[in-house]
Amino acid sequence: MNPLAIDLNDLYLFAQVVERRGFTAAGDALGIPKSRISRRITQLEARLGARLLQRTSRRMSLTEAGQELYRHCAAMIAEAQAGEDAVRKRLGEPVGTVRVSLPMAVADIALPRLLPRFMQQFPKVRLMVQASNRQIDLIEENIDVVVRGIGAQLESSSLVQSSLCSVHWTLAASPQYLAQHGPIDGLAALADADALYYAPLSDTEASWRLLGPNEARHQAPIGKLRLQSDNLSVLKQAALASMGVATLPRYACAAELAAGSLLPVLPDWRPRAGHLVVLFPSRRGLAPAVRAFVDFLKDELPAALA
Repeated sequence: MNPLAIDLNDLYLFAQVVERRGFTAAGDALGIPKSRISRRITQLEARLGARLLQRTSRRMSLTEAGQELYRHCAAMIAEAQAGEDAVRKRLGEPVGTVRVSLPMAVADIALPRLLPRFMQQFPKVRLMVQASNRQIDLIEENIDVVVRGIGAQLESSSLVQSSLCSVHWTLAASPQYLAQHGPIDGLAALADADALYYAPLSDTEASWRLLGPNEARHQAPIGKLRLQSDNLSVLKQAALASMGVATLPRYACAAELAAGSLLPVLPDWRPRAGHLVVLFPSRRGLAPAVRAFVDFLKDELPAALA
């Protein structure tokens, strides 16, 4: 058997320098002097006969050769972790790192209550949580679990989508806004209201899309669009400031509805039938730590968002 010409540890160090954007951050994370990592990367470049990193006093960037090598390093590390996960799976104990991406509102409202319980239940699992509303490429970004609305697109056929829970949405406005504007007691009155509309900026056809009694549906262009955003906190704060009628999931404004600082508008109509799903790669099945987190979300998230 021919030994490898390259020390695999050097490839791991190189990947850490890239992911942490510098030698100092990589050294701090690994507990290794910056000078030793720099020397090892220099030796790696010498063995390969190619410059991998462009270094200046202020920044570091990858050369084309470095970009190509990093892709292979990331795949190598992922496969090594998969091998470790496979062994631990035989032992059945959730151990290791779970990288998670959740919508910002879910992360803000539900996770502060849920994550401490999960971490106490599984002390050997380390969580890395991203709060984001953007579409995530799980494979490219090395994410294990993504929670999104049901409209999330599958970036790859190797992903699995599993249902988490339904999310009830409502129209809400402040008492001050309703006093200034006048009562909104029907769909015709809603058409004259200032809309605080939940949608990405790519949605250029803002309209009220409502579900009503006996599966009735109503759709009409929004005549007075005051604010459009995919950030629920922004919309809620605008509603609290009496800027208009907001489309919000009830979990995002439950406290305000209970306190009366927001009031439901047309309670028989709701702006959408929301549903949360969890996405995860199926290429090698779920590691015990990932499976434990997915199962925990399925058990705990519905009640947290109820």
